[in-house]
Amino acid sequence: MTVGRIYDGGELGRLEATLKEQQSEMDKIDNEESVKKSNVLRYAIILGGVAVTLVLFNYFVNRKK
Repeated sequence: MTVGRIYDGGELGRLEATLKEQQSEMDKIDNEESVKKSNVLRYAIILGGVAVTLVLFNYFVNRKK
């Protein structure tokens, strides 16, 4: 007996649509984080290269004195 129970036939479709929307939003967030990580890595490599260049420049300048 289903007295007091209300059933909506379209509920399953709305739930699936909501889950798909949530999944797409989570995918966007994941992509943004991967871009941030790659930018941090890129800047770290550039900063390391600048530091090595400055150390080598200092070495060659001081060597000639």
